Formats: sequence, structure tokens, C-alpha cells
Amino acid sequence: MLDMNIWLGVIVLTLVLYGVRWWHSSTRKVRVYRISPESLKRAKEVLIAVLPLVEDGESFPLDQGRLPHSKEDVKSAAKIMAYYFWRSKQHDELARVKQCFVALSRFQDNSTDMEAQERQASRERAQLERELSYYMTHSPFNARRGC
Repeated sequence: MLDMNIWLGVIVLTLVLYGVRWWHSSTRKVRVYRISPESLKRAKEVLIAVLPLVEDGESFPLDQGRLPHSKEDVKSAAKIMAYYFWRSKQHDELARVKQCFVALSRFQDNSTDMEAQERQASRERAQLERELSYYMTHSPFNARRGC
């Protein structure tokens, strides 16, 4: 009888956790980027301001105050430009945008010590690589969606 109660509890808990996971995934918000001439122009301006800061081939952390725009603005601009370069088959420029997106991890809060900045930059780099990978393997890059 005790074994049956334990198994019943495990099954109910599993069902509850799957239900919570399903509910959470169905309420997730998805950001849609509309590419217009204005958004493309703005994205280009944002990236042109950031590219000289990150294309030095280094990996040491930089002061977040040197970033001319917020990280979220740069990430959005990079995603817009990545899609544009992918559509126009400009692979060299697409590679630059990808590198810029991941290099945003170099910009850290200057008030912490260098070791903490490097740890945070490493974690953020992995997160940005996953985010860009996810973005590039899903819409709008998904060829089955008629792009």
C-alpha cells in the first residue's frame, strides 16, 4: 500500500509539473521584428556606433558606460540586421553582426572587480550565443515559413 501511495504521488507531481510547463510555454511572449526602411536605417546606425568598440579582436571586459546604446537596443538592431543580411545573402556582413551580438558580453558593470566581470562576461557570452542560435534557427529564418 505504501509503495502505491508513493508511485501515485510521483505520477501526480509529474502531471502537475508538465501542466505548469505547458501553461508557461503557452503564455510566453514572442518579439516580432518588423523590417521597414526606418527600422533598417535605425538598426544600421546603432550597429555602426557599436562595431568599432567590439571589432578589436580582444576578449577583455569593457565598461558598460562606453556602450552608446542599451544592450537590448543593440541586440534588437543586430537581429534586424542579421535577418537583412541573411535575406540579401551578404554572409560576410552577417558574420560581423553575429560577432557583434556575442561581443556584447564584454560590456560589464565597471564597479565590480575584474575577476567578477570576466565571470559575468563568460556567462553572458554563453547566453548570447544560445539566444542568437535560437533566433537563427527559428523564425524568421525558418525557410518553411515562406521567407
